[in-house]
This record gives sequence, structure tokens and C-alpha cells, in this order.
Amino acid sequence: MRTIVGTICIVQESRFRLLTAVGRGLHFVLAHNANLEPQDLPALAHRQVRVDYEPAPGLRAHIAHVLEATP
Repeated sequence: MRTIVGTICIVQESRFRLLTAVGRGLHFVLAHNANLEPQDLPALAHRQVRVDYEPAPGLRAHIAHVLEATP
């Protein structure tokens, strides 16, 4: 599993876009067993988070398993 830190800039249902410190944008979708529910994502918008994820071959989005707000 990979980890990345960035700021959530867009949230829609169970999907979100993360902007890293170097300006790279990544798309994610919550895994079915993620530590958050889709309704929890809007509260993290515009906050810096750490995301544990796995790449999803053949998809444009990565699969997010753990999201935690960072200080």
C-alpha cells in the first residue's frame, strides 16, 4: 500500500481529488472497507490529509483505504 499527503480540493459522493504540495492532482475513490463513509468526505474538503491507497490498474482513480487529517 502507498501513502501520500495533500489537500482535498474536490469531493463528490465517494470520490475526491487530492492536490499534493508540488501541485500534482490525484483522483481517488473510497474503498468499500475504507475507514470513512462517503458522507464523511465533505468535512475533509480543503484540509490536509494522509491517504493510504492502492493503484487501480485500468482506472483513472486510485483506491483510498485510510484517510486521516494531518495537523
